[in-house]
Amino acid sequence: MQKLWWQEERIRAWAWRAWRYYSWRPGYQFRLSVAEATAYVDMQNKVVVCNPQRPLPPAKYLSGVRHLPAGGERGFQLAYLESLIAHEAGHTQFTDTDSLPPGLLGQLVNIIEDERMERLMVQDFPKLAPLLTMAGDADAAHWIDRQGAGGDVIGGCLLWRFTWNHPVWAYTPDGPDAHLWPQVKEILEVAWTAPHYDDVVLSARRILALTGRDHEEQRPELRDFCDGEALVLDGGEERGRTRQDGAEGDGAGQQGKRGRAAAGQQEQEDGEDESGTQTDDGATGDEGEGERPRFGPGTRGQDAPQRPTPDQPPTAQSEALKVETLGDARRLAAALRVPCDPESVQPSRNRGRFRYDRYVGGSERPFDRRMGGGSPGETHLRLAVDISASMVQGGRMTQARRMAFTVVHAAQMTGIAVLAVAFDERVQSLVEPSARPQNALNAVAALNVRGDTCLSPALRALWTPELSGQSVTLIITDGQLSAGDYAACGTLKAAHSGAVVPILLGTDAARPAYEHAFGVCVHMDDPAQLTNHVIAFLRAWQARLRR
Repeated sequence: MQKLWWQEERIRAWAWRAWRYYSWRPGYQFRLSVAEATAYVDMQNKVVVCNPQRPLPPAKYLSGVRHLPAGGERGFQLAYLESLIAHEAGHTQFTDTDSLPPGLLGQLVNIIEDERMERLMVQDFPKLAPLLTMAGDADAAHWIDRQGAGGDVIGGCLLWRFTWNHPVWAYTPDGPDAHLWPQVKEILEVAWTAPHYDDVVLSARRILALTGRDHEEQRPELRDFCDGEALVLDGGEERGRTRQDGAEGDGAGQQGKRGRAAAGQQEQEDGEDESGTQTDDGATGDEGEGERPRFGPGTRGQDAPQRPTPDQPPTAQSEALKVETLGDARRLAAALRVPCDPESVQPSRNRGRFRYDRYVGGSERPFDRRMGGGSPGETHLRLAVDISASMVQGGRMTQARRMAFTVVHAAQMTGIAVLAVAFDERVQSLVEPSARPQNALNAVAALNVRGDTCLSPALRALWTPELSGQSVTLIITDGQLSAGDYAACGTLKAAHSGAVVPILLGTDAARPAYEHAFGVCVHMDDPAQLTNHVIAFLRAWQARLRR
């Protein structure tokens, strides 16, 4: 069974460290699970659950999401997950209750308390401000996409929480109760800065009394953005819901977050729906009754754990190239493995591999005993890919992209570190040794032509970092370099101690100058033969290493 991205150990470990950093609550169980809409914290049973699969806002609203992280959907989901973790941690510090009131009152209390508590968290963790702003903008985008920017003032309480300081989006009351919005807004904003949770409940009651909705039941469209309050106890009466771990989910103490997972959300295979259950069993106990202490980064002397780099989903170009080049990548991976030195063999009377031919010949030493033999040497790859405008001729860019993709994929199969750059008159970092595998393949698959050609700066950037083991550099270009650039490349090549595999995707006219700078090159226009020639070059280099 293939793990989902958030089930990787590094993601789970980071999420747990983030929970401990923002909450510092002993004895809590922390889980990542797609069984919940977004997140909840059960303060009685000491359980917190977060859904890591929050979808990106619709594309037409993305430009309005401030502080949107890099990394596409995965980068957004990791950042949003951190906001969920900090949000639920904030409830354990500032929400002094074990349950929410029933009905629409509970939903409105949850909406107001979320904003009040997040503001208090930002006081203790100032660096949370942009992260919570990003999460609020994303939630606003989902709400506006579903409900629009108008509606009655109860929905306006939720949208105004997300957009009160947004430069473009804002709640625009257009329902029958629009005239009540100025009074509701004033009550709402005062409650955001209230000193106690009880003040939040009183403010919510005032808003419902003002609008005549004192005894209304929960509203489904609000439940999508403040999940959790339907799971609490109402005067001791259990509201039926069973948790996925088999325990009855009475939900006392559960405080929820904003959104619901997208329709058709991918579930985990084989019925598993949670990952990353972690707890601090070594904790000595709770903080005790009374006011909870407030923990900020200054008291712990540490910054929040660094968010890991997520694997991006494969792009269409990457998927197509992987299918097209898989066979070549496997053959190249075998060639990249530096073999052991051949072990010497000597005859033995009683140890080693039995040789029947010696036995029937009457030899007194019918065994082969292996002696010595070296271990494989460590290797790393460096790759420079020409993306100048001249590479568009004759489909050279297609060949270069295909070859570069094959090399990077083969190195990943072999576990070899890769450092790659693309170059025209500028140098573009393509793959770092620490890059996530799919991110590296996506970057190579997206290569396309740009401007003029200048190779020597790319070689300087490629050969400056020190990496362990034998160095193999592949250069893919059409050879359309200036005389000065060729001279600089020749000087750099002479000072470089590693192996260089120069690949020329150009005409015979460029070959003399290219080989003068780099030595004998792989000169080939047929992509079907290109991998064969590179493999032959690598095997010849390995044979020289064994001499």
